[in-house]
Amino acid sequence: MIWNADTVDRRRAANARSKTEYPAGRIGADPIKRNYIKYLVERYHRFRQAEPSSGKSSGRLSYVLIYKNIEAKFKLPAYFVPVGRFDELVDYLQARIDRTVLGKRNRARGYSNYESFDESEFTQMAEAR
Repeated sequence: MIWNADTVDRRRAANARSKTEYPAGRIGADPIKRNYIKYLVERYHRFRQAEPSSGKSSGRLSYVLIYKNIEAKFKLPAYFVPVGRFDELVDYLQARIDRTVLGKRNRARGYSNYESFDESEFTQMAEAR
């Protein structure tokens, strides 16, 4: 083995990811808002999995698709959406959840499909203590 002091080869491990730094004023920079968006996306995926027709054409549900839809609608990735448009993004995701088969069924029976942002914020604050 020959070592060359002039050349330094730094490689990241294949599974090591650098943490994304979100600009101030974006949803990703606010952990409580970012976690709520993540919660709604995960909730959407669970509701879509419950649908009998989900993924039949391709064999499985595409988890990236909701993020692509957000990017198409807001012209930015989900966590780079400005905080000022947070309510609009929440309304969009909640509407998507409500339009699923399970979401429609729950609403007809009077069940909630998701926690409100205030409930989620309270839960996150309580867990942080």
